[in-house]
Amino acid sequence: MKKLISLVILLSLISGPVMARQPSVEESGPGFVILDVLLYRPVGLAVTIIGTGLFVGMSPLTALASIPEPHDAFAKTSKILVLAPAAYTFIRPLGDRSAPYHVPPYKRKPVAAPIKVQANKPAVAANPQPINPAIPAVQPPLQSPSAGM
Repeated sequence: MKKLISLVILLSLISGPVMARQPSVEESGPGFVILDVLLYRPVGLAVTIIGTGLFVGMSPLTALASIPEPHDAFAKTSKILVLAPAAYTFIRPLGDRSAPYHVPPYKRKPVAAPIKVQANKPAVAANPQPINPAIPAVQPPLQSPSAGM
């Protein structure tokens, strides 16, 4: 037993730094890029499609799970089944080995300003001005010559 423990400690010390460091995108070799394009991306697409189907199929159960607090079952389920595989497939840079891929925060300013909505603002003005409808000028009907007889 003592030899087994010392062997596990020795292997963890030897392989620890090797497993902790991942090469950056620039350091990944062309073999991994080809493997990424031919194998990992199509598998990621299939997992995204299957996860979307599971999410749609499980949505009634997810709705029941959202009833108690904190009401975030849909967000957690969609993140696990749809968003994580989609980010790994479509957003991850080519040759990046990180899994699960965490999407970096958006760095650019939005093009349009967000719409500010005031919830307590009345839709109609408090003192509306009276509206006087314009009455069209009515002309008396023309009398035919036979009407006077």
